[in-house]
Amino acid sequence: MFKQCNLLILKGILNPSINFLPRCINRGTITPIDNQSKGTMENPVDRKLVEINARLKHGEGWIGYRYHKTSDGQQAPSSFLYYSFYHGRKQKFVRTKTNEPERAYRELLAARKLVEEGNRLPSEVSKLRYENLKTILMDHYREHAPDSLYSRRTKDGGTEQTFFGADKLDKFFKRCPITEITAVRLQEFIKWRRREGDSGPTIRRQLGKLRTAFHCAKALDLVTDNHIPTFVLPPDSKPRKGFLDLDGFDSLRDAMPENLRPATVFLYYTGCRTGAAKKITWEMVSKDCDEIELPREIVKNDEPLTLPLVGPLKEIAVTVRKLRKSFPQPTDSVFDFTNFRWEWDRACAKLGFGVFDAKTKHYSGLIPHDFRRSASRNLIKAGLDRRTAMKITGHKTEHIFERYNIKTTADVEEALIKAGTFKKAAIVVPIAEISATR
Repeated sequence: MFKQCNLLILKGILNPSINFLPRCINRGTITPIDNQSKGTMENPVDRKLVEINARLKHGEGWIGYRYHKTSDGQQAPSSFLYYSFYHGRKQKFVRTKTNEPERAYRELLAARKLVEEGNRLPSEVSKLRYENLKTILMDHYREHAPDSLYSRRTKDGGTEQTFFGADKLDKFFKRCPITEITAVRLQEFIKWRRREGDSGPTIRRQLGKLRTAFHCAKALDLVTDNHIPTFVLPPDSKPRKGFLDLDGFDSLRDAMPENLRPATVFLYYTGCRTGAAKKITWEMVSKDCDEIELPREIVKNDEPLTLPLVGPLKEIAVTVRKLRKSFPQPTDSVFDFTNFRWEWDRACAKLGFGVFDAKTKHYSGLIPHDFRRSASRNLIKAGLDRRTAMKITGHKTEHIFERYNIKTTADVEEALIKAGTFKKAAIVVPIAEISATR
């Protein structure tokens, strides 16, 4: 490095028309312009450049031109001035887009202050593009949320991993520097997706991925809060009101095929997600078949959950003991979900819980995920405290739990009756009597 810099300085001395970096880090090895070369510099910019660098103390940086080889092998200076300084052990080079030494000096001081405050230089952030954010997000999902990814076929017959909404984001933000992903740009994306027919909640989830990517980049110290745009997203969908009371569930359970009843009962009383229930294997069942332990890998809130097979789940324990006599493999699934949605749609349509069109195979109505609302509601009505109910259903925040804890007119009526009973039972003590006892 020093040999090359010495060569540049030598060329600068011999050829005054070529500017060079007046100072480098090793001041003992590489010296500034000598007095002889100063006298030959008729360009005022060169003289100002020497004057500016004289102001900078050792370690504060330097300002000058960077050189590159031309096609004929000659050394040519850069089009604009550069400034450079060290932060820790890392040297930062920044192109100023100016040939005014005084302006470059002010930019150097501002950049050093910015870095000392823990921020990143705009020139460093501008090098990042949307594709870099996507790579960071994919790595985050592989490590912490693998369920957020799915595999699909590519045009050449291979497979690739992707996430929901990736195609839309790729098309709109292709090769876009992250400094150009602004709040205005995000609103343009929203308008584009609305014209394409996407609903507000769908667009919200698409941009939610991009927002997560920005925060992942921030965690890696690649960007700061100043580089994350304001995400003004469309409103989320209103929570579904679908749930099933105990009488309705008994009818649905009896209408389901016998091999699907254990899974149906388990989903209804525990509020477990269908995806997690499908991943329950025999190695998660206790030896006496009285408990099922769900590891954190299959639970959405990343907290392991142990479910005792008691109460309404006792019939599952009996079924599990019978099935275990057939010596299933530890990695085999406990619950049978063969044609579950097909049988579910037909049973719900038969009982009036939904509508199923046999010609189009389209179904609308009660869905298995509504059992999470049913479980939340039933647990609270049974008198369980909120924390215990959230532990069973796997909800991490009370805000989300309340979205699932559906309130009906009957609930309001029951609460008012309880309030009236409490009022009659209360003992009203006149204020005068209270004062007399003091």
